[in-house]
Order: sequence, then C-alpha cells, then structure tokens
Amino acid sequence: MPLGLMLISRGLLTSQKLREAIDGQKESGGEIGELLVRHGFVSEKQVTACRAEQWGCPVFSVQNHAIETGIQIPSTLIHLFSAIPLHYGAATKRLLVGFVEGIEYGLLYAIEQMTGCKTQPCFVTPSGFQIQMQQNELVVERCGDTTPTEVMFECVQTPEEMAQILCNYGINLEADEAIIGRCREYLWARLKCGPKEVDLLFRAW
Repeated sequence: MPLGLMLISRGLLTSQKLREAIDGQKESGGEIGELLVRHGFVSEKQVTACRAEQWGCPVFSVQNHAIETGIQIPSTLIHLFSAIPLHYGAATKRLLVGFVEGIEYGLLYAIEQMTGCKTQPCFVTPSGFQIQMQQNELVVERCGDTTPTEVMFECVQTPEEMAQILCNYGINLEADEAIIGRCREYLWARLKCGPKEVDLLFRAW
C-alpha cells in the first residue's frame, strides 16, 4: 500500500492533506513522506512506522544517544541510500542497518562481503539518522588512521582502468587483502593491510 494511503487508513492523515502534499510534490519535487512531515500533516515517527510496516521490518529508536558500532561504510553510500550502521552484536556477528526511506538490499549484501557480518535491516527516523551520523563523525575524528580512508573515482570508464587503479593502491598500501562488491551504480573495493583500510568507490557507468 502506498505510504499516503497507509497513513489515511490509520487515521493519521486526511485525503485533502494528502492531495495538498501531492500537488506540492508536482511543483517542487521531493519525497512524499518528507513533504507530509515538512507541512506538519504527520510526524516523522508516524511516517517511519508506516515505512517499516511496508517493508516488514522493525523500527529502531536512536533517541538522544547513538551507539558506536565499530563498523564503517563509505559516507558516499550512507548519504546515497540514507542507510547507517546502528548496532553490532559481536557474539552473533549481526549488524543492524537503519534505513530512512527504503531498504537497499544490494548495500546490505556489499556490507556483508566487506565486513563478514550478517546484516539485518530496520528503519530509523530522519532525526535518528542524523544523530547516528554525528556519532560516526565523532568516531572518525577520534580514531583517525584506524578508520577506512575513502577515495572516490567518478570518471573511470573501463574495467582495465579500475584494475590498474586497484593494483596501484594495493601496491602502495602493501595490502594483504582486497574485497570487491557492487552496490547499484557503485563498485566498492576495500583494501586491507593489518588495521589500515582504504575504500575505493568507482561509479560504474
């Protein structure tokens, strides 16, 4: 069921207000849930709860403090998919990944390839996402060299060019492990040398 109709069926939104939001979407664009919240028609918690029901996933409440997971993924992918690591259970090697608008299963699989953990999707509110983002930034500032370095390549055209870049970085880093995954239009490679890691992102045309 579309998000707007689900909110109406729950008695959280009227048809008139939904039409107003849709008219605004036609004029200025934007995601319908975000527009409904911006106009004050519903709360972000109500939108997040409906999205979670659409996907059959739980809602994770970040509240006023975030949790350090120890799992890092490239900030480019975090912003692209509005997805962020929320909680990691070392005993079970299970990583909870929060999404704001919709689940990207390709990203979940890529994270599993890179980290060796089992991912589980859930939903978070936009404000909860921002809180966790701030926590991640603090971790990067505190840990410095122990967090993966991210390098983006937007103009690489051929697999041969990608392979050459990977080899060059691997030699310079003296990498002893290379893991490669695909997530929509991005090829994600993680090179490892002991505790040091480098994430290379290639936009695959």
